[in-house]
Amino acid sequence: MLNYWSISSIVLAEEARNLWLEVEIVIAEKNLFRISWNGRSRLFKSTDFGGNTALWMKLSDDKEMAYTMLALAGIPIPASVYVHREKLSGFQESTVAGLRYPMVLKPHDQAHGNGVMMNIASFPELLMKLKYSLEKYDTIIIQQQIFWEEFRVLVMGGEVIVAINRIPPFVIGNGKQTIAELIDTENISNPLRGNDYEKPLSFIRVDSELDHCIKQYGYSRNSIPPRRQKVILRSNSNLGTGATAREVTQMMNAETKEICIRTCRELGLQIAWVDIITKDISKPLSETGGIVLEINDTPGIGWHRELTSVNSGKRILEKLFFE
Repeated sequence: MLNYWSISSIVLAEEARNLWLEVEIVIAEKNLFRISWNGRSRLFKSTDFGGNTALWMKLSDDKEMAYTMLALAGIPIPASVYVHREKLSGFQESTVAGLRYPMVLKPHDQAHGNGVMMNIASFPELLMKLKYSLEKYDTIIIQQQIFWEEFRVLVMGGEVIVAINRIPPFVIGNGKQTIAELIDTENISNPLRGNDYEKPLSFIRVDSELDHCIKQYGYSRNSIPPRRQKVILRSNSNLGTGATAREVTQMMNAETKEICIRTCRELGLQIAWVDIITKDISKPLSETGGIVLEINDTPGIGWHRELTSVNSGKRILEKLFFE
């Protein structure tokens, strides 16, 4: 077992063999492999098989450039203010006059929630965190925080393969255990949870972000929530910090599916995750005011077989080799 491989690579190799495709490990330490069948051959590194060109991957990895391209194409995106490190001295509250609190800060070129700061409630707090962030990142994006549901949509070759609703981590009170104990119980007893992305779901992360979130409800880690009380533990739904997921592929509105497909087309991506925020996935984004939040051009697919009815690895290979 190549246990240092990404889960996506393991799944693709397994599904290739299930489809009687040939799998050749090219450089194991570099997570590089080749899948071949009937004269066709594709080199893979995780879900990157060369369908996304280097130029378009650079554009999609830079949120400022991606938002600019999508806005030009009429794709709904969040209102954003871009602050570059060398322009910090001229930053004033009037710069974000078009946004409402709470706000969120995010680096223009990071993924997995790295560097994201949420629930910013005032200009002094915004300025303090902006200065801190610009010490590490050269460009920061400021956006109004939207408290709607988050959805992640896998697009491949002009088709929506699967859509999931990402749900922030939470616990349900039983009137006996503290929040810390409830988290421990969930992390230990749920076989789907593991470190980072080694399993379909990650352990619920306990850190200052969790403390800040539950403080809004008047709780600390040692609080005992009432029976049946749902306590949201984080403001974001990143699966790497403990979120859960449910499949919504069949519920997804056709117009919203087309926007996700157009998003990939406008960014020159053959395969990608498209993250959207909306009130209701069954209705058009034009009706709900929903937006395209982010694009991930090397989408992780490892947990679909356990959490959804869709085998994404198999479907990707079918489209590449049999269609």
